[in-house]
Amino acid sequence: MTDFLSNVAGQTLLSIVARGSAIIAELRRLSDHIPAVFLRPANDSKSKYARIILDFNYLKNADEYEEKIEKDEEATELDEEFRENHLQLLERFYALFESIHKYISDWLSFLDELAEGTFVQHTTEGVLLDVEGKQLMAEALYLYGCMLLLMDLRIPGLARERILMSYYRYKGAATIPNIDEVCKLCRSTGYSPSGKRPRGYPENYFARIKIPRATIQMIVSRLRSDDIYNRSKAYPSPEHRSTALATQSAMLYTILYFAPQILNERTSMMREIVDKHFSDNWVVPFQMGFAVDLSQAWEPYKSARAALDNILSKNNVAEVTTRYAKAVVNLNQMLLKYLTKGVLNQQFVMNRIRQLMNHARSCNVTLRWFLLHRTTMHKKYRESIRKAVSADQLLDLMTNTAQFELLLKNLIQHLLNTKESRWSNYKSEAKSRLDDLSEYFSGEKALTRVKKNSNLQQWFKKLAEQVGNLDFNNAVVAGRNIAHLIRHLEEVEQFHQIESSLQVKAFLSDTRDYMTRMIRTVNVTDSVLADLETISDFAYACELINDYTQHLHHRIKSKPSTVLLLRATFLKLASILSLPLVRITQCGSKDDISVAEYYSGGLVKYIRKVLEIVPQSVFNTLALIIDLLTHKMKPVPTKVERLHLQNYSQLTERYTLARATHQVSVFTRGILNMKTTLVGIVKLDPRQLLEDGIRKELVRRIASALHTRLVFNSKERGDRKLADFEAKLKALGDELTGFRRSFEYIQDYIQMYGLKIWQEEFSRIIAYNVEQECNAFLKKKVFDWQSIYQSDAIPIPQFQRLDRTSVNFMGRLVRELLAQTDPAKTVYIECNQGWYDANLREVVGIRTFDFLYRGVGVFGLSGVDRLVCFMIVRDMNILIRMYRKQMDFQRAKMISGLIDELKPPTSIPRNASKIYTHGMDKMSRLLRQMARVVVSIGTAQLLRRQVANQLNFLCKLDSKLLSCSLSAVNSALLADVKAHYLRPDSKEYPANPLLPEVSKHLDTAGFNNPLTKIYITSEPLHGLAFTIFLFVIEMLGKLKWSKDISTLVAKNPRGGIDGAPLVVGVITILKQFHSSNTTKFIGYLAQYVTSAVNSERGSSKSSSGTELPPQAVKALLFLEQFCSFSKMSRKLVDGLLPSYLMDRFTHE
Repeated sequence: MTDFLSNVAGQTLLSIVARGSAIIAELRRLSDHIPAVFLRPANDSKSKYARIILDFNYLKNADEYEEKIEKDEEATELDEEFRENHLQLLERFYALFESIHKYISDWLSFLDELAEGTFVQHTTEGVLLDVEGKQLMAEALYLYGCMLLLMDLRIPGLARERILMSYYRYKGAATIPNIDEVCKLCRSTGYSPSGKRPRGYPENYFARIKIPRATIQMIVSRLRSDDIYNRSKAYPSPEHRSTALATQSAMLYTILYFAPQILNERTSMMREIVDKHFSDNWVVPFQMGFAVDLSQAWEPYKSARAALDNILSKNNVAEVTTRYAKAVVNLNQMLLKYLTKGVLNQQFVMNRIRQLMNHARSCNVTLRWFLLHRTTMHKKYRESIRKAVSADQLLDLMTNTAQFELLLKNLIQHLLNTKESRWSNYKSEAKSRLDDLSEYFSGEKALTRVKKNSNLQQWFKKLAEQVGNLDFNNAVVAGRNIAHLIRHLEEVEQFHQIESSLQVKAFLSDTRDYMTRMIRTVNVTDSVLADLETISDFAYACELINDYTQHLHHRIKSKPSTVLLLRATFLKLASILSLPLVRITQCGSKDDISVAEYYSGGLVKYIRKVLEIVPQSVFNTLALIIDLLTHKMKPVPTKVERLHLQNYSQLTERYTLARATHQVSVFTRGILNMKTTLVGIVKLDPRQLLEDGIRKELVRRIASALHTRLVFNSKERGDRKLADFEAKLKALGDELTGFRRSFEYIQDYIQMYGLKIWQEEFSRIIAYNVEQECNAFLKKKVFDWQSIYQSDAIPIPQFQRLDRTSVNFMGRLVRELLAQTDPAKTVYIECNQGWYDANLREVVGIRTFDFLYRGVGVFGLSGVDRLVCFMIVRDMNILIRMYRKQMDFQRAKMISGLIDELKPPTSIPRNASKIYTHGMDKMSRLLRQMARVVVSIGTAQLLRRQVANQLNFLCKLDSKLLSCSLSAVNSALLADVKAHYLRPDSKEYPANPLLPEVSKHLDTAGFNNPLTKIYITSEPLHGLAFTIFLFVIEMLGKLKWSKDISTLVAKNPRGGIDGAPLVVGVITILKQFHSSNTTKFIGYLAQYVTSAVNSERGSSKSSSGTELPPQAVKALLFLEQFCSFSKMSRKLVDGLLPSYLMDRFTHE
């Protein structure tokens, strides 16, 4: 670390730049989660939220807009709903916009403090002369420019204005200190990536906050003249200059928009910039993944355009394209030689380190040029560049280069790790040989016939001592001494006594070889590895690589072993983490984990996208296996007669099945053979990667089957509609059953638990779709990115809505069930547990729910139950709002008067019929409105009860042990609860976490009674019991008793009323309030019966008195069904109604 970074000025600037990198990561992250309502076109008035989502026009007349919203009740509710759902996200977006403004404000404050001398011994000019200082100053301005460009690219201007205005309205101006400055910075520029470029863009946008012109010019001067990152060390060749200065080129492109006068008027300066930085390239990656074509970007600027004309001449472009195209062929050939097994080893790398580094440079420079310039928007050259090199050739170069770099890095790293030990070993070997030579010339060694030569003996002994004194820690001096020693050993070979001895010459050769190795070992330094990291930078391609995903898929599909080569490519892509994290890590910021997670997550997402072709191929093969197992393979019986054995062998089909199964295992083997890889800060386990891919494709296919199969024709009627409904459920069941069987069949070959994966993902799909469908009934929505069932690695696909009412297949399924059981078309018969049409043919019954189980399984039935619950809650809330609205002061007073007249309920009031008639007349509007809602609630409750029965039956049938266990636990918990309320001091209430968990299992297993469920909590409603009573006697007038099916049915079949749903609806409504309401309701109904009987007896037209009046009979029938459905004790009724009346009436 330089002196500049060790003082306050350096640390202040470093922290600002680090914050800039974190802001860009947050900008990219949030831009993926912009709510769709903010992205709608400006002229779209059909949007649900169009009245409350406003742009900056709101500021011109805020009071008028607010008044409009306040006067519109629906708009007010929408506004409150939108605030509750989006405020947290709006706060985060505003924090982003504010952080951009604060970033540039802090940097400008830093410049002011430099100018004022706050940082002693530091000035703006001095900082720009310091190595680290000029880097940080350039990065600070460059990052601000990137923020502005990315904000306009990723968050459209109109969306920014709408987000800011929504935040402004919900928080209030008083609580937002910098709102004016933030709005000024973020207001719409009129730019659209697909539209025409606005005049003066982006220089006017960049000028919204004034930056000192002198500072900009000094930064441009440094970038123009200096190699501020010293990249020329990694790219020493003049041909690679544009690549060496690529980072500065991106900075210059961005920063020059802060000084448009240079682009327009300084022709000589622009010529210098273009010749130095853009001599052979005009497509510049200005930020990770975002590239710009200078031929278009600089078109409006006179000087910049003139400077570019020199490099965009036809001859120059053709020459550069041809040169790089020839290089691709040659480089690929050399890479194949280097990647041949056994070629790249430690000795080879030490001997040819410079050659290998040069090859890596050439490969990366060539790859970079083609990846970038194949995207050029220059129509004249785009096709010629694309034709010069095919996508397959580029992919070969990319994958081979990545593999070559990975092997080279690993070898260099190993050489560095073992550097000292190897150097010591080579020194020891060289010294021992020199000692041997010294002894050899002593003439005293056994079996040597050489004449003694004391001079050579002493000379070799002295060399051995010099070798022994070589110091590894002083590599420079040691290297020079070794070079001298090698030269001396070459010279001594000329002596006659040595020249004539092959043994001595061999010893000398070995010694020189070991000394050479010592030099080469010293030459392998950390800087070599650092240069290789710089050379292999691939951050510029993090978005460009998406264009080649289909080619990679084709390769993997045709040759699954290609996956092994891709591991190196993925590791090469991991270089995108280096740039944004350098400054963050350097200053010790806490944002390092967040930023690393974002970029690592994006990289992992791309890796999954590339490798998803493997599970796709597996499932394509699975389709053949499904067909074989479902339609062609005969089940083999336990015993087979020998004569018929050949018929069951099915050799052709079994061979096809075996080949398909082998193909599945081949596809998965490539991923399973990959090593565990650390990508950024995310550890990728190949087995987990394969399982996630399999799960993703499984989810996609199941969701697609559910979406396409569960589509119902609303125009069909009668038997055809019923047949279509059941046929689609059966077809879905057959498709999913075949799919599950085949998936279980291949599980051993892909080394996974197939049934476990199936159940987990199927349940997740159902739960997610139910959750999204239920959003329609919730004020606070659960968005896709908030859902606990949604996953980035294994996403559940979303499909277009097929009708206006339902979001997905679960909504369509439930609404089709409700349409099938419409009281206007069907009658519910309790003894048959089903709905029947006018001809007494079953429409929905036990058979229907069996089809439903086969189609969507237990999870689907549970999902239907949950969605119907939400519909009941919606209807209950509608009913309560309706009741409160109609029950004004006059009606409430009238109801109270009527109740007083009927007191006590055991009495028989005078003129009872007039009281009832008067109450029904005054409440007629409310009673008519209640009819549809109450019957709808009752129908939904009966559906829930049928689902619970089906789930309970399946649980007892398929898992008797689970059923018994749940029953026992339920009974035990109920006993504990009762014991607690009997003896609260001595008996504790059951543990809180236990009850919700057991409740979930009980609901799934059907151990619940929907008619006893509390759906809502509400304040007491005035006169509820009496109003419900009036409603019932009003409805009884429209019902009659059917002797054929023993239930109350509508006199007019198209009246939309049915007896059983009406009774159940009333039970459900009363259950939501205090039990006293039910007692009062029974009392009013009993009083109604006794009054009718008394009135009939007192009439002159009365008969012998053995028959009850019709209205009393219907009330008693209703009361009987009420007690039957609600499981109410007869004792309560007997206490309010003479028992002989209940015993005496008949159903005839």
